[in-house]
Amino acid sequence: MAAGHRFTLTAFADEIAPKLDDQLATLKRLGVSGLDLRSVNGVNVMDLDLTDLERVRDRCQAEGISISCVGSPVNKIPYHVMSQGKELDRLKHACYAANRLNTTKVRLFTPEVPEGQHDEIAPRIIRWMDEQKRVAMDHGVTLLHENDAKYWGAYPANAQRLFGELGGPSFRAAFDFANAVLLGFRPLDDWFPWILPHLDTLHIKDAKDGQVVPAGEGDGQMRETLAYLIQQGWNGPLTMEPHLKAAGPMGGFSGEQLFETAVAALRRTLAEAGGEA
Repeated sequence: MAAGHRFTLTAFADEIAPKLDDQLATLKRLGVSGLDLRSVNGVNVMDLDLTDLERVRDRCQAEGISISCVGSPVNKIPYHVMSQGKELDRLKHACYAANRLNTTKVRLFTPEVPEGQHDEIAPRIIRWMDEQKRVAMDHGVTLLHENDAKYWGAYPANAQRLFGELGGPSFRAAFDFANAVLLGFRPLDDWFPWILPHLDTLHIKDAKDGQVVPAGEGDGQMRETLAYLIQQGWNGPLTMEPHLKAAGPMGGFSGEQLFETAVAALRRTLAEAGGEA
């Protein structure tokens, strides 16, 4: 195991507070160097206009915080063929935002599919995502697919099929430990090692008994998974998304104190795995 293996920490900073200045102050104090932009001042990134985006970009630059990713909600909807055009337009806006924010990454999902229809609808989902991948490539953007909730790609067999067909430099994975556990899966048992070649980012939250908990305190095999990734030489960003106070369909909230608790828990877990951040 590589002692001292160092990771970069980023965060969905709207978990800390609504106001950007409060977000940035806490990130700097805790040594978190990147911000995944989901909302500022209570406004979702998809609703920020050009002036807002440039203001956020310039404020982050002034404080030495990089914008790591646009945390879009694209495809966070039930599957219906008539929704494709709308989601494609939303993705184009997310790519535009990424370009203005000087980041090359956009987080997104796959639609929710009725139970019992996952295999039947799979080819259509993959075609849907392939079209979005081509849009992202046109904008110089990498899509990060997250395994959230009960969306089609949150199930490891579906995600493995998705990445088997679309995986590459423009379509990569943001893996969330808690999301896997809450669906009854275990990271090392169900997601690794097959996802490793596609893995860009880890979203850091854990879960136990149906509740989100700090890193290393749940059933997410986080310590073991981090140790495995260190052995493999993986060095992607670790993105704080604690959800320790509230979780909803478009994001979560922890508050400054619980966010600090979450960062400390990750650093303890990471040290036990042989790394640091």
